[in-house]
Amino acid sequence: MEVFNYLFVCSIYFLLWTLYSYWIHRLAHIPSKRNILFKIHIIHHKAEYGSPSWPRWQEYFLWYGNWRASADVWITLLLPGIVISIFDPLHGLPMLIFIYCYEVFLAGDVLDHNSKIDGKITKVFALGQYHLRHHRHVRKNYSFYITLWDYVFKTHMVKDGKSKKKKVIESVPVEVPSTD
Repeated sequence: MEVFNYLFVCSIYFLLWTLYSYWIHRLAHIPSKRNILFKIHIIHHKAEYGSPSWPRWQEYFLWYGNWRASADVWITLLLPGIVISIFDPLHGLPMLIFIYCYEVFLAGDVLDHNSKIDGKITKVFALGQYHLRHHRHVRKNYSFYITLWDYVFKTHMVKDGKSKKKKVIESVPVEVPSTD
């Protein structure tokens, strides 16, 4: 019974963490000179991804080449794990370890931006083509790790040009102001 309770609490934290990440990511797509999240996150959409490879040495320290790319990961994904770990280390530390391992070894070209990953798995997990569709249609597919929150908040895009909603709203390219 104790294992069940532990896994139940971990599952609740996981859902809260992915909900937080969904909303931070969605807020980061509101173009505004005053939206610091937008200024930080937009660099992610400018990055070019290639074939899967081992992480660069800086990525082991969660540094992704510049402060904006790094802050994007820290604020969106790492911060809730740190907060949960401070208040509940028994459940939070395994989640923080998962976040670290995923971001260093699996995110980027291996899973998140791997165009070869598509099909039924992307109905549940926000991987490969699911996340790449977000890059082509920035008002869709905000979820990380699981697609649940895109279904709940009706931002899920099944295939390019097809939405779960009856009325399809295409994304409009946004002129990105230079913040350098």
